[in-house]
Amino acid sequence: TLVPVANTVLPEQRELLLSLAQSQVFFAAAVLVIGLLILLFGWKAHRWVVALNCAAFGLYVGGQLGQKVQIATVGAILGALLLGVVCWPLMKYAVAMSGGLVGAIVGMALWTYFQQPADLRWAGGLIGMVVLGLLCFILFKASVIVFCSIQGAIMLVMGVAALLIKYTPWRGLVFHSLNQRPVLMPLLVFAVALMGLIYQQRQHGLTDRSTAGKEE
Repeated sequence: TLVPVANTVLPEQRELLLSLAQSQVFFAAAVLVIGLLILLFGWKAHRWVVALNCAAFGLYVGGQLGQKVQIATVGAILGALLLGVVCWPLMKYAVAMSGGLVGAIVGMALWTYFQQPADLRWAGGLIGMVVLGLLCFILFKASVIVFCSIQGAIMLVMGVAALLIKYTPWRGLVFHSLNQRPVLMPLLVFAVALMGLIYQQRQHGLTDRSTAGKEE
């Protein structure tokens, strides 16, 4: 069973793994495939990546708001459609929001693994959100490639781990290793993100003055 952690903004690593492993195989596989595509082609398809992020964020927020008036499904759908559509004419700001959300995840993860106070985890997330969100305005292309590499790596690693836990004979060993060594997952994500960053840098470059501060 899972023990909720007080003052947690994002789900715990174990909770995410269990949720993915208990979901339909198509969902875990979709997370893996989408993560791989974002990891390799994030810059070329960054508008679609940002639209996906905005729709997912709208789905979550709409569901939470709708739950209060017992229309969670309707609220989730409306939230996803609203943010998914609104993000297109406001792409520059939507990119900053996506970068900020990824930065928040990284900031909270670093805060946790450097053994800072758990009840102040939001502070690490806020720092990461501000840093990467602002960088999206200053170094647009580099920031997009960085947050796409991180997001793609997170989705790829989580999808692979969920499928291993769900369908392999060594599922217990995999889950036990990830659960008992919580630093293992961030290390895997960092390694995969670094490979994706290097690949996209070689394909597109990180600095391009002609596209800095605007979409390609």
